[in-house]
Amino acid sequence: MDTVEFFKTANRLCKDQGCKKCPACKEGVCMVMRMIRLDDNSGESIEETISKVEQWAKDHPVKTRQSEFLKMFPNAYLKTITRLLPCSLDKTLKPLRCAKYGYLSITCRCDRCRDDYWNEGVTGND
Repeated sequence: MDTVEFFKTANRLCKDQGCKKCPACKEGVCMVMRMIRLDDNSGESIEETISKVEQWAKDHPVKTRQSEFLKMFPNAYLKTITRLLPCSLDKTLKPLRCAKYGYLSITCRCDRCRDDYWNEGVTGND
């Protein structure tokens, strides 16, 4: 797990668990925040905190549109499904999503848009 992914995961962990259930919280102290501030952290507690966040990430993978779709339709042929244009699935997306990828060629723009759409994190659906 690289640094950016670590902090994205730590942020997701905080939002999902709260301090009381957080595995990176020790005696009421957020070890991630303590690590950031460099408050007398020994190398061992930094490694321990990183390990706990990594383990939580393994136990709680990011839910994407694609992963949630596969829960409902486990035998779906993804090469076909993920070729669907997001603006075909939701007409409110067309002006905003197309503008987001406007600097690319049409083919490249749609490929990037589809890829981002199907791999975008979603919440709920539990």
